[in-house]
Amino acid sequence: MQTQPEKGRKNGRREFLKQTSLGAVGAVLATSAMNVPHVHAAQQSDTINIAIVGCGGRGMGALGQALNADANLKLRAMADVFPDKTRSQARNIARSFTEQDKGHLIDVPEERAFGGFDAYKQAMDALSPGDVVLLTTPPAFRPLHFAYAVEKGLNVFAEKPVAVDIPGLLSLRASNEIAKAKGLKVGVGLNNRHNLRTAETVKAIQDGGLGEVFSLLVYRCQPGIHALGARGNRTHLQRQLQRIFNYNWLTGGFIVDALIHNLDICCWANQKLPVSALGIGGRLLRRDEDDLIDNASVQYMFDDGKLMHMYTCGIENTWSGFRAIVHGARGCAHVGEGVGDPRFYRNWRGQDPFWRPQAGGNDSYQREHDVLFKAIRDNADLNEMEYGINATFVAILGRMATETGNEVTAEAAWKSTWQYAPNIDKLTLDGDSPVMPNEDGSYKIARPGKATLDNPYAT
Repeated sequence: MQTQPEKGRKNGRREFLKQTSLGAVGAVLATSAMNVPHVHAAQQSDTINIAIVGCGGRGMGALGQALNADANLKLRAMADVFPDKTRSQARNIARSFTEQDKGHLIDVPEERAFGGFDAYKQAMDALSPGDVVLLTTPPAFRPLHFAYAVEKGLNVFAEKPVAVDIPGLLSLRASNEIAKAKGLKVGVGLNNRHNLRTAETVKAIQDGGLGEVFSLLVYRCQPGIHALGARGNRTHLQRQLQRIFNYNWLTGGFIVDALIHNLDICCWANQKLPVSALGIGGRLLRRDEDDLIDNASVQYMFDDGKLMHMYTCGIENTWSGFRAIVHGARGCAHVGEGVGDPRFYRNWRGQDPFWRPQAGGNDSYQREHDVLFKAIRDNADLNEMEYGINATFVAILGRMATETGNEVTAEAAWKSTWQYAPNIDKLTLDGDSPVMPNEDGSYKIARPGKATLDNPYAT
């Protein structure tokens, strides 16, 4: 099993990371010498308490999987920005688990069903060091919530992506150095890393099963994505929080949220991160009152000259496709999200298969929680945040290239100071959004040729 897929790789990826902005990490490490006691390690009788921050669809799915990952768990607190959602989901999961004769796993009275922007603190304050918090809000909040979890000495499952901009990634990296110093276990929701057949396919590519790798392709084309609907009597912020995939400040945009898995798989197979990206894209036909783009094309370059091309389109009556393809001298691999079981083919269109993984199928969403809780019980090393940061960075790099219409080096990208929501810790549910619409209800869209790395909305 590959619980730490980076081990045993070539040094290219690590050497690249050494060149990125790590200056802030040393200072925070100096304040983090004391480890958190491993209160659950190797003690199967101990109850591990869980809190969840973010009670949407992704969050509740992750919660169900977490509660199935260990024999002695207890859900103790729940939090969401919308108080009624927290209360409703607390009732739903209590009823569902009672019907499964697992009601003893749920202990969330109304006073521990928290709502509001500070609810994450209240939920984590209900836990003890060594317990587990699931961070499943929109990724804009991930750096803020992860920092508090680490401060509280909590083990973490963090859904992907892990941030929406470069300052967020740097904050995560600094917090993660503290997490490692404290011995905390961190899982990240890049579930393909826990798909046994995908992992076997990636290893076969790394071991030369396709011969020399020439290029990598990533597609996600889905016409008619993310219909917005009417705002009704909700404020702009409330509407955005209920339609998170339509707004860049919440999820990082479609490239970051929806293409991160297959971009990550290709970089994993190639054992490197790209050193630059050249892109173009934006909004051709979409007219919804949001800032979602409807097309993008990005060419990534690696330091050995290999190219990875990413293409996405959400325009009606256009080609649909969802896959990653790795081209080599002997054929190609179809792998990743949208593919089903991976295969090696002689033909790039997916014809004449000549290799398939031998691993049994598995639920990769469940396994990422199984691995996390086993690491907690065994006090084994597990920290997936670094590859969560890497994968999110590759997607952000592609978004930057698309927005600017220019080649963006990784070195330049890591220096970006742009923040979508610089005062995210000051938001109130009845206040303004960090990104407000224009007078006509439209939103600013990045213009290639005008946008910069420090201001995608420059004119």
